[in-house]
Parts: sequence; C-alpha cells; structure tokens
Amino acid sequence: MTTPLYLIRHGRSVGNATQRIQGWLDLPLDDLGRKQARLAGVRLRHKPIAAIYASPLQRAAETAQLIAAACGLTVNYDERLREYHMGAWTGMTAQEIQAMMPPRWDDDQYDRIGPGGETGADMRTRVSSFLSDVLVRHRDRMFAVVCHGGTLGGIVSMALGMPARRRQPFSFANASITKLTYEHGRWKVRSVNDRCHLRTLSGPFHELSSGE
Repeated sequence: MTTPLYLIRHGRSVGNATQRIQGWLDLPLDDLGRKQARLAGVRLRHKPIAAIYASPLQRAAETAQLIAAACGLTVNYDERLREYHMGAWTGMTAQEIQAMMPPRWDDDQYDRIGPGGETGADMRTRVSSFLSDVLVRHRDRMFAVVCHGGTLGGIVSMALGMPARRRQPFSFANASITKLTYEHGRWKVRSVNDRCHLRTLSGPFHELSSGE
C-alpha cells in the first residue's frame, strides 16, 4: 500500500524578489512566479492526483490555483500549511534583522526565532495533524501540497524522523517539486527540490529565493 505525495513550493513572490522574510505576510506572486507555477502545472498535469491542498497565503494559493487548473482540480485550503509565523521579523530583510541584534547573537542559536515567532515544535504539531488527516482521506491515492519553504522543511524533517527545529538543512527553490511516499506505516523521501520543469525559463531559475 503506497500513498504518493508531491510537495510544491510556491512560485517566486513579491517578497522573495525583494529578499523579505515573509512568514505570514500575505504577498502575491510576481510575473516570474506565475510562469514558474504554470510550468509546475504542466509537469504534474498527467499525474493521477486525487486532490490538491494549499496554504491560504496568496503566494501559495495562487500557485496552487494555476497547478490545479492544469490538472482539472480545485484547491483545498488548510491553515496548517502556512509558513512559519516570523513574529517581529515579519517583512524584514536578513540584513535588517542582523543590524538590530547584538554582535554574534546567532552563534549558539541553531533554532533562531524572532520575538513572537513560531518554533519548530509548533510547526511539527500542525503539519503532523494535517498529514494524519489527509492520509486517512486519501489512502493509497496520490495528492499534492503547495506551501512554503519552512513548511516543506518541517514536513520532510518529520518524514525523516529528525528533531523538530525551526531551521533544518533543506532548501527548496520556488516552484520546486519534492516527492514522498507513505508505505507500510512510514514515510520515504523519493526526490527533493526537483526543478527540471523550470529549464525553459531564462535567468538563474535554479537559485533559491530567500524570504520565508
């Protein structure tokens, strides 16, 4: 018994383009992000996907809508798929955050969290709840999830049995596709950060966009 899951990061957003830490800041895709999302839809349109779920934040919702249109599906929105809540860091650049903190503030803080921000354990709780629900709903059927880099890191780290941290050793490019399967009571990671469908775009499509 196997349940395949495609994980898609949203296309490039206005916040990504300006190097902003977004979190729950609700910014739309830019023109490149919409092109990326359409190409992800082309990549997935012949897959037997039973359902598409997405974060309700604009950048993920719009990406999911473009993919769903290509696949002939509608989008199911779930609050549990939001990006990390970044607290006081929301909307700031990495440089702005660094300037407001004391020297060497992050040397011993693997799990860096802004004031009022969400922890890795918080994320683990909500993505675990989401996955438990959809595994019951779509047992042995393929489904897709469109969300955010931090959320994807939480899902993949959970699948691998890694500790719940806000920072994980994963990076996901805009509109990249990661594939997991759930088999005999355990997750398996099949591919991570696949961007083959973006090759037709001009420019450095392969680079990771910062700004969670």
